[in-house]
Amino acid sequence: MNRSRWLVVACFSLCLANVATPKLWAQASPEEHAQQLDGLLGQGKLIASASHFREVVGKQPADHTARLALGLTEFLQALEFLGNANYRFGVFNNSLTDDLLLVRLPVPENPKPDQVSYEELRDVVEQFQKRLRAAEETLAQVNTSDVYLPLYLGRVRLDLNGDGALADEETLWRLMRVVSPQVEQAQGEAFSLGVDGADVHWLRGYCHFLQAVCDVILAHDERQLFERCGHLVFPKIQTPFLAPKDRVRIGEFDPRTISDLIAAVHLIRFPVTSPERMQAAHEHLLSMVRESRLCWERALAEKDDRNEWIPNPDQKGVLQVAVPREMVTGWSEVVDEIERLLKGEKLIPYWRDNSNWLFGFGGGEENLPERGRGVNLRKIFYEPKEFDLILWIQGTGVESFLEEGPLSTPQAWTRMTQVFEGQFFGFAVWFN
Repeated sequence: MNRSRWLVVACFSLCLANVATPKLWAQASPEEHAQQLDGLLGQGKLIASASHFREVVGKQPADHTARLALGLTEFLQALEFLGNANYRFGVFNNSLTDDLLLVRLPVPENPKPDQVSYEELRDVVEQFQKRLRAAEETLAQVNTSDVYLPLYLGRVRLDLNGDGALADEETLWRLMRVVSPQVEQAQGEAFSLGVDGADVHWLRGYCHFLQAVCDVILAHDERQLFERCGHLVFPKIQTPFLAPKDRVRIGEFDPRTISDLIAAVHLIRFPVTSPERMQAAHEHLLSMVRESRLCWERALAEKDDRNEWIPNPDQKGVLQVAVPREMVTGWSEVVDEIERLLKGEKLIPYWRDNSNWLFGFGGGEENLPERGRGVNLRKIFYEPKEFDLILWIQGTGVESFLEEGPLSTPQAWTRMTQVFEGQFFGFAVWFN
């Protein structure tokens, strides 16, 4: 009897499993994934979001919408990690940090920042890059020929101060106000993107660019700059020197600030300690170029118009900024020129050979020659030398990278960028 009862129970369990399992792991629709993602990101539950979509992808490898949701979540986790570090160490918000890429996140001011050491700062860069790599590797597995995920970007919450609580100021629509102060709550929370294949390549391009920045930082030794002038960026730095302990904020008119800024320029002299990272940075930049091309290839093939981040000439886009075909062509030419520079097929003109032309002392209207002596950008990455800002500006610091060949001339750049009507750099940040 016991054996018979066990067989009945076992058979019943197998039948139940065969019925229940397909329903449990039936592939969800993009709309269902969007609702799940919106709910989790709107509550700042990035860990839960990553865990959920990682499990879905594990059970349904062909669900590329879920894989896209996972990649987006992982990218946001990287940003949140960087924001946590900036808040923990109390990065100043001033005109100097506005120009430093990895500390530009608009985090709230920390009234009790931790002391930061040079080693801790490098570890933050390494960990940030590790998270970017994970996001890019996930996005690289998304089939971009047919994927779509609606995303209410303005509702996303990031725990930027790492306290485990989500303040209203940590909603992305409020962070948008740093750039566009006129944004209101209803408008910000309604900001929806239709994330598609073009956007996957766009985001992968940015992941590669940011990884290249991390690699360049980690390839050099910046200890002297940090220990002597790091107090211009962080309130409390670990340093053997006395001067940095005189806390003077940027913007305060004080002889100490002036001397610190002069010292900072003087100390931008970084020995190369990990040359292999410079080569990795070069590969990331070439990958960025490749992803930019794929982004526009996908965008130009689109026939719909669903809240596009990167619109083609026939679409409106969420930013309501027209992108005529001439502008797409101009950007393609710029990308080609960047690739030629990265590969060393074209050279950056050596300014000392053309100082009269560049600074208007030539007295004529001749164009810069298309051939001449210039800097081979590829050599900078594959044969790196100490980066000394003053000597690079003066010219002797780049002499080992000079060679004869075709030049990337200012007139060529003017011709390629004239369709942007003086707003090239703004479009470059947007287009990637």
